[in-house]
Amino acid sequence: MDYKKITIFLNENLYQEVLSIVEYRNKRIIVDNEDKKATNVEEFVTGSVIQVLKWLKSEELSAGLDDLGKPYRLRNHFKEILKGKGWNQKMLAEKTNIDPGNISIILNNRSQASLDYFLRIWIALGCPPINECLSRVEKED
Repeated sequence: MDYKKITIFLNENLYQEVLSIVEYRNKRIIVDNEDKKATNVEEFVTGSVIQVLKWLKSEELSAGLDDLGKPYRLRNHFKEILKGKGWNQKMLAEKTNIDPGNISIILNNRSQASLDYFLRIWIALGCPPINECLSRVEKED
């Protein structure tokens, strides 16, 4: 991959805020014994830029979420998020204490989850941004 170097300038307050977030996250990795590597300010800023770009691109994905009353059908993207984590439906069912049959129905968008089930799944998946979890598609006749 070809990388381009850019220079950014942060005022002291913003730099200190970023630094404290990076230090906190690195301490959490150690305390929680997570399988993640520590990061530095440059990696954090790069990751933040990548996250904002993903968010901007996903706005198209969430089309219809603000068009209430229009003929859109709600779809969840839990199945894709689950695969991205390397989990299977059985693992999700165990983590959420939701019957595997219900997990299948929800992940395949045959029926939308109740608020309780939605929150259990959402929390189990690490609380991904809502616009990555849900989208609306035009109803098919």
